[in-house]
Amino acid sequence: MVLEITVERDYTIEDPKTDAYTVHVDTQRILTVVTHSESIVTKWLKDALKSSIKSAVLVGITAETEHRWCWHEKDRHKEYPYDFLCLNIGAQSLVYETWETYFRGRHSLVSFLENPRVFVIGREMANLSRKLKVHHGIEIRNAVDVNDLAIRGLRRDDLDLGRYDLDQLARAVLGKQMDLARPEDDFYWKYRDDEFHRWTQCDELKLFWAIDPYLCFLIGLELIDAIDGAASQKKKTKKKKKKKN
Repeated sequence: MVLEITVERDYTIEDPKTDAYTVHVDTQRILTVVTHSESIVTKWLKDALKSSIKSAVLVGITAETEHRWCWHEKDRHKEYPYDFLCLNIGAQSLVYETWETYFRGRHSLVSFLENPRVFVIGREMANLSRKLKVHHGIEIRNAVDVNDLAIRGLRRDDLDLGRYDLDQLARAVLGKQMDLARPEDDFYWKYRDDEFHRWTQCDELKLFWAIDPYLCFLIGLELIDAIDGAASQKKKTKKKKKKKN
């Protein structure tokens, strides 16, 4: 089945730095906060740490760079900082607009992602982690690549899980159709008729960014034993290195 995505905006939010939405994925509601307020981000991250009754806190992640960096042809192959960091813990999503603070990660986010209890699950995590460290001064202590996780957790040699996209991984891991009614290409960009005459990503797209980390979270929750196993293996490796030294 194709999961329908609808959005409701909460107009009661009075913070000029924050918008709030309820994103509906079929029958699941995801309360989504879009913000560049440090106080809102800090509160969200604190609540996320309290969300798990187990020791591990699973967090789905995606990070995006807005098209505004690519106005000129000569700039399109350059690497730029992320403008948006999207986190999900199930029924709660945070879209953190980092463009205002891209030069350095804020303390609350840095300490959250370095917390040993937090396992961050996403696509192409090696590259995402590298860019966060290089451009934002942020390190992820427990980065989990969702494709690698599916390979370890499912142990299906008959499936090319390393090449699966996120929708394919969701179907393989969760055992049900997870196709999403994603927007058409022309939905992604809009022309801003200002002094710069630039193309920018429409605000609604940020809400679709909340869906991908949600799927990563669900996959991580389903394969949590594989995550714990990987963490245990890392600890054993560190202990062996210490003994040799």
